[in-house]
Amino acid sequence: MPRRSAFARCGGPVLVAALAFAPAARAQSSSDQAAAEALFKQGRDLMASGQYAEACPKLAESERLDPAPGTLLNLATCYERNGQVASAWVTFKEAATAARKADQTDRARLATEKAAALEPSLPTLTIVVPPGSDLPDLEVRRDGEVVGRAEWGAPIPLDPGPHAVEARASGRQAWQGHAPVLGVGAKASVEVPPLAPLPEAPAAPVPASATGVVPSVVPAATTTAAQSASPAPVDTAPAEPAHRGATQRAVAWVAGGVGLAGLAAGAILGAMALADNNQASSDCLSNVCNQQGISSTHDANNAATASTVAFAAGGALVAVGLVLWLTAPADVHGSGVRAALVPMASDGAAGTMIRWSF
Repeated sequence: MPRRSAFARCGGPVLVAALAFAPAARAQSSSDQAAAEALFKQGRDLMASGQYAEACPKLAESERLDPAPGTLLNLATCYERNGQVASAWVTFKEAATAARKADQTDRARLATEKAAALEPSLPTLTIVVPPGSDLPDLEVRRDGEVVGRAEWGAPIPLDPGPHAVEARASGRQAWQGHAPVLGVGAKASVEVPPLAPLPEAPAAPVPASATGVVPSVVPAATTTAAQSASPAPVDTAPAEPAHRGATQRAVAWVAGGVGLAGLAAGAILGAMALADNNQASSDCLSNVCNQQGISSTHDANNAATASTVAFAAGGALVAVGLVLWLTAPADVHGSGVRAALVPMASDGAAGTMIRWSF
C-alpha cells in the first residue's frame, strides 16, 4: 500500500507534465509542415508560370522546414530551368540519396539520371595559387566561403555568373578579384597573385614627459629664413695682437725719435767740441795756454764728453726703437714698415742712419 501511495505522489505529476508537453511538440511540427506545404505549393505555381528565380527560394525553404525527396526533385528541376546548373546537379544527387533511403526507387532512378545528364555541361572555376603566392597562413575565399587547400587548382562546379575571390594573410595586404563564369560548360580560372607586405607604421613620437625635454617645434619656412638670414662665418680671432703691435710701434717711434734727437745733439756737441778745440790750439803754445786757451780747452772737453754721452744714449734709444719696431706684430693685413740702422760718418762727425722699407 505505501508503494502505491508513493507512485501516486511521484508518478502522477510526471505523467501530467509529459502530457502537457506533447501537444506543444506536435503543434510545432504541424506548423512547420503547414508552412512547408504552403511554400511548396507557391513554388510549384511560380514554376508553372515560368518565374523560376522566385520559385526556387520558396522550394528551398519548404525543403528546410520539412525535408522530402519530392521537394528536392522539384527544387533541382527549378534550379536547372533557372540556369543554376551546378546547384541543380548537386540537388539531384541529394534527391537520389533521399529517395533511396525512403525506398522510392523510381524517384531515385530519375534523380540519378538527371544528375548524370547535367554533369558534362557543368561550369567550373579553378582557383590557382602559385608557389610564389602561397603562404603558411594564406586564406582563400570564394563568394565569402573559405576554399580549402585541397580545392586549390581543382575545377569546382559553380553556377554561371560572377564570383568574388579574395586572399589574405597576416602582415600582407588583402587581394580581391572577380572570376566570371560565362555560361553552361564554361571553364573559368583565376590566379592569386603574391600578396604585398603591409606598409610599416610610423614610429610613435616619444612623449616629452618621458624624456624630460620639451621639444621645440620650428616651422620649416621659419627655419629656412633663419638659415638664409644668418651672417657668414667671421674670423673671431682676438684683435689683441694687432693692438699690441700698434702700441709697440708707437713706443718704437718715441724711442727712435728721442734717440735721433740724442744723436743730433751728440753731433752738435761734437761740432762745438771741435770748434773749441781749434780755438784752444790757437791760444796755446805746446802745453802752455793763456787764459782764453784754458777756457776753450775746458769747453772743448765738456762738449766732447756731452757729445759722447748724447751719441751713446741716442744710439741706444734708436737701437731700442728699431728692435721694438721690427719685433712688433704685423697688422691684420700682414703688412708693415721695416727699418734698418745703418752706420754713417762724415768729416768731423760720426753717427747712424735708419733706412726704412715699406
